[in-house]
Amino acid sequence: MRNILTASALGLVMAAPGLALAATPEQNEIAELRQLITSALARIEQLEQANAALNRAPATTVADPAVKQLESRVAAVEESNDRQTDQLAQGLASSTAMDWVRNIRWKGDFRYRHEQFDVEGTTSDRVRHRIRARLGMEARISDQVLTGFEIATADIFDPRSTNSTLDDASRRKEIGLNLAYVDWKPRDGVLLTAGKQKQPWFKAGNSLLLDGDVNPEGISFQYGGKTGPFARVWGFWLDEYSTAADQNLIGAQLGYAFNGGLTLAAAYWDYGAIQDQPVLPFVGAPAGNSSYTADSSCAASPAGLTRCYTFDYNIVAVDAQWSGKVGAMPLMLFGAYLENMDPDTLNTGYDLGFLVGKAADPGTWEFGALYQDVERDAQFTLFLDSDFADGVTQGRGVQLQGAWVPLKNMTIRTTLFLNDRNYDTPSEVDYKRLQLDLNFKF
Repeated sequence: MRNILTASALGLVMAAPGLALAATPEQNEIAELRQLITSALARIEQLEQANAALNRAPATTVADPAVKQLESRVAAVEESNDRQTDQLAQGLASSTAMDWVRNIRWKGDFRYRHEQFDVEGTTSDRVRHRIRARLGMEARISDQVLTGFEIATADIFDPRSTNSTLDDASRRKEIGLNLAYVDWKPRDGVLLTAGKQKQPWFKAGNSLLLDGDVNPEGISFQYGGKTGPFARVWGFWLDEYSTAADQNLIGAQLGYAFNGGLTLAAAYWDYGAIQDQPVLPFVGAPAGNSSYTADSSCAASPAGLTRCYTFDYNIVAVDAQWSGKVGAMPLMLFGAYLENMDPDTLNTGYDLGFLVGKAADPGTWEFGALYQDVERDAQFTLFLDSDFADGVTQGRGVQLQGAWVPLKNMTIRTTLFLNDRNYDTPSEVDYKRLQLDLNFKF
């Protein structure tokens, strides 16, 4: 706008002399017009300078209250947005944490045991107290995959026990890795497990032909539901050598669980690289299995410093169990039979037993008994129960047990073993063992 006014005014000023020459009588009016134009240009210049000064200056005091109010409202909105953002972030973090917590399950137990022995030929009874503590965790990775681990007290050289004896001048007790595994369940009724795991096979009732504390290491496959046909297949490592054959176990079990509570199963256990191989390094080994001092026929080296197994162990096993009720009382009947196909003698074992009642809820109880007879090479002793007949083969006799639940997650249990150890041999002895347990679960 200023440029237009300035150009127009300059044109008038420049034209003014010519106008004066053309119309001399009007010179006074032209002079007045020139003065008005000059004044207008000066005024325009003043207005532009004032406008520039206003643009450089801070907001006027008249606008300050409105500006401050607007700024306050903007700050309040920003603070509210920040709070909402923080709340959303906290909610997301809390939701993520809750998902993690829901996918984790902890479990454990503690047992205090009084144990007393009466063994023929010893001068006095032996008494000891032992503790067992186990703590485990399972983490669900997805709907199909679960991984878990467990630590436990134990002698790390004894795979058949998680007990720790109160002795050794109150020395700290050992803790070992008891379980470490992953389960993959691609669909219902199918389970593949890898790692140090719980025993995958079906075991009849409270049979002591297998020690439940042994957690084998390798891979297993399970098929089947609560009823109907089922199958188990496993391949486990026993010992690994860099210069000799690895000792291992492969096996399979087929069975059927009937709707009426009857379950039948048959299995084959094939122990690899056992015959003429060094005795496995666990507490008590060979625990009654036939063995000989290492010589040139054994893979052990140097000869004479260890023992080797005399036979192979290819075992056929049959398990049977019935669970039901007599009136309102739970009742379980069970039995198992096994036979080692390699030796011709002292190669069979069996047990028969029952359990009445069920120690589960507070105020409930149970009582059971079994008779067991295991010949020298019927079972590979790595898996044989370590309490019955002191954990060795060529043992027979009775086990009596009872349990009562006084409080939730607390069980009082007593077990009595009345056995003959090394029966039908010159070293046969009567073996009595009493266990009183306080068990707590969490």
